[in-house]
Amino acid sequence: MHDVTALIGEHGPLLLAGLCFIEAIGFPLPAAVGLLCAGAMARVGSISAPGSFAAGIAGLLAGDLLLFAVGRYTGWYFLGLLCRLAASPESCIHNAAHRFYRQGRLALLFAKFVPGVNTMAAPLAGSLGMRPREFLLFDLGGALIYASAYFALGFVFSAFLGTIAAAMASAGQLLKAAMILAAAAYLVYRGWLAWKLRATFLDVPRIGPQALASILAGNPEETVVFDVRSHGYYSGGALRIRGAARLEPNRLGEALEELPGSREIYLYCT
Repeated sequence: MHDVTALIGEHGPLLLAGLCFIEAIGFPLPAAVGLLCAGAMARVGSISAPGSFAAGIAGLLAGDLLLFAVGRYTGWYFLGLLCRLAASPESCIHNAAHRFYRQGRLALLFAKFVPGVNTMAAPLAGSLGMRPREFLLFDLGGALIYASAYFALGFVFSAFLGTIAAAMASAGQLLKAAMILAAAAYLVYRGWLAWKLRATFLDVPRIGPQALASILAGNPEETVVFDVRSHGYYSGGALRIRGAARLEPNRLGEALEELPGSREIYLYCT
């Protein structure tokens, strides 16, 4: 925090805008810490409160608009890239989409407070065809809520944050070593989790296209195929297996009781 305060004091609101922009496009930089420090510095008159607050909002909006445009152009391909580090990329996309479907446009107002959803919300809105003007309105609201919360905390508790910054500066090397160890432990844990989950998926029964085509040709009455592709990969005009029924992935849990128990069931997705 002490380092962030020094950098903002040296480079001003422009650095805060860059910090917010970089975090908005998915890099793990502490925009919240930057906003806290900016609020505390504004309290003591080191920087301009309106200028630094506006810079933070501008950085957040610029990053979100960029990801919105990328999501609108690439569909869910970009979302898949963002989820590459997840143990299950498809589950990562599905969980973010489920939250968006459940809360609708209001999800944009508080998405920045939710780890894992903050970066996904803008490209997800773009891939789902949300109108740009509507996205800008709700995303601006979300940026104002997020920036106001941290900037106001820094402004109100500037003395307390100054004490913390001084303590962190005195224990800087120890703190940096602890953060490096924590980051390394987290990466090892994520790698182990991904290995464990992928090993589990190896036991899932699979069938190739030719084998399924032979089954459908020989015994279609005893076989049912469901298309469970995620929304970003499915549309009314999308190519699909002939005779396949659509099953919404968001209601797989509910649909288990409705599936025909007397027939062989095959699911496919992208």
